[in-house]
Amino acid sequence: EAWEFWETMYRNFAWVLSSLNQEAKAIEYVQKAIDVKERVGRTASWFDLWDLGRMKAVTALKVNAKDDIKESQAVVTKALWLHKEAEPGDQVMRAKIWHTVGECAFALGHLEESAAIGSDTLAGSPNGPCKNSAALTHYRKALKCFKESHKLFKATEGARNPLTGGEAQATAWTLLKLGEEEEAKQYLLDAVEALSRQQSGWGDNGNLESNAPALTQAMQTVDRILDAHRRTGDREGLKRFFPALEALCSNVCARVWISKDREDSPIYEKLVSSCSMIMIASGTDEGTSRSQALLKKYMWQSPATPQAQLCSELLLSLKDDPSGGQVKDGPGMRAFLQAMARSQVT
Repeated sequence: EAWEFWETMYRNFAWVLSSLNQEAKAIEYVQKAIDVKERVGRTASWFDLWDLGRMKAVTALKVNAKDDIKESQAVVTKALWLHKEAEPGDQVMRAKIWHTVGECAFALGHLEESAAIGSDTLAGSPNGPCKNSAALTHYRKALKCFKESHKLFKATEGARNPLTGGEAQATAWTLLKLGEEEEAKQYLLDAVEALSRQQSGWGDNGNLESNAPALTQAMQTVDRILDAHRRTGDREGLKRFFPALEALCSNVCARVWISKDREDSPIYEKLVSSCSMIMIASGTDEGTSRSQALLKKYMWQSPATPQAQLCSELLLSLKDDPSGGQVKDGPGMRAFLQAMARSQVT
């Protein structure tokens, strides 16, 4: 029928425009596709609403437009329930829709928190527990959505799939915002193990100006591991992350052309130095030894970022220490950890 031709054409235009990051024009064409159907007495499907809500959410999230985010969230939520009725067996798509609803809720929580404590304060401690009641309400909704999405991805794609790992990252961050560090730790381990196997998302390997999204995700996840264990004083718990962190650094080097000239080389330095910090912060001889080996294998000479410089200098001093490089839980170690915490903010 004629309306099907126009709906398909409008939708194809929307997808092309969306891929070109022209979201406003893409939204216009999705709306045209919906209007064509409604003129012949057909209602918008879950897919129509998913397309419309997702594209509106992308636009709203870029500019932190609170009212538009709420509107997008309502549209996507309606798509979620319609999808559950129309496609009860399609758990992967349902997981993706749950994620978008959660993403909107997290953004609303972030905006409320930023308004309460100031954007600079929030930027200085992005993983810190939230104290604002309005923001907490949104974060709790985000957690419910991310957990549901993670459960569905894990059941269908496996625990180490990138989709599952990405949802573990989102769940862990939300738990940290809610002050639930202990529960966050397992999700953080799942996230690192998924990243250590991930093959895509590492950018253009031969382009020095290319940014690798997965590299940034890895760095943020490792920082959250440090935050969760620092806030709970759990040095012992850091040891179970050693193998996954070593595998992560190995995977990064296998996927990314590592060079000081890369645009995202500071992110790489912070990732490797943070992995090293986790090992040495465990306070064990094994941690010190593995930290030294990690830096020797994956960190270049004379790093540029403060955190990487501090980490390299400490490991060098331990190597030259006549006591054999044992890490003591004394004022020196505490000063090091405090300095590292400050360097993470800069």
